[in-house]
Amino acid sequence: MTMKLDSTSIPIFLDAKLLRMGIPAYIGWDATCSTQHHALIGGNSGSGKSTHLMLWLFKALKRLPTARLYLLDFKGSDELRYLRTVPNARYFTREKCADGLILYHQEIASRMQDNLDRSPLFILFDEFSSFISYMSIADKALAKQCQVCLMNVIFMSREVGGYCFMCTQRPDQSIMPSGGVRDQMGVRVWWNRFSSADAAKMMFGDMYKQIPEDYIGGVGRGIAYIDGKGLFEVVAPRIRRMETVKEAIAEFVTR
Repeated sequence: MTMKLDSTSIPIFLDAKLLRMGIPAYIGWDATCSTQHHALIGGNSGSGKSTHLMLWLFKALKRLPTARLYLLDFKGSDELRYLRTVPNARYFTREKCADGLILYHQEIASRMQDNLDRSPLFILFDEFSSFISYMSIADKALAKQCQVCLMNVIFMSREVGGYCFMCTQRPDQSIMPSGGVRDQMGVRVWWNRFSSADAAKMMFGDMYKQIPEDYIGGVGRGIAYIDGKGLFEVVAPRIRRMETVKEAIAEFVTR
């Protein structure tokens, strides 16, 4: 029997330690907790991070029926490519990611002034590090503007209904120029193996020392931190109906 969660938790991970004991226990994400609004998702190509992220968004949509999403997919991942044909989707690729980030930042800024809307407003930026590297050559002024917008979003959006999900293959200084930025990311997960001890430390700070010595990773297996709960070895739940997930995400970016 699967262990249940409290009513405020959204089941996004399976506890790997308990699963090895034959107990399919979920670890929940509390979308109502302001310290868990922002998430950093890392992992090398093929680690399963994009597939799990789609499941996470699907579950968020079910629990937060008024939520909207800006999806910035710099490299145009295979899993999300279908959104290119969805009319009026807030889906941005390549240099157009700058447009999506600026539009999201404008919505957050309006809420901080006289817009009283507090409905959940998500932004997912897949591969911000690669985007900034690209834009720093193509348009340095715009790259700088995007870095400022991102920092404003991370530090200032939680209290007005903002959620920021960053997905990356390398958690470097472009995303976390200081430990203070990392501390804003109340949910962090790295899928599969770490490329180095520095990558683990960049993701989890001093908590990286708590990662089990026998951790070997694997596709759909990772290490996750949730604010107020701690560090866990996790497994990604399976998606049983991918078409249903895709349809929900398409609604998420158009409502």
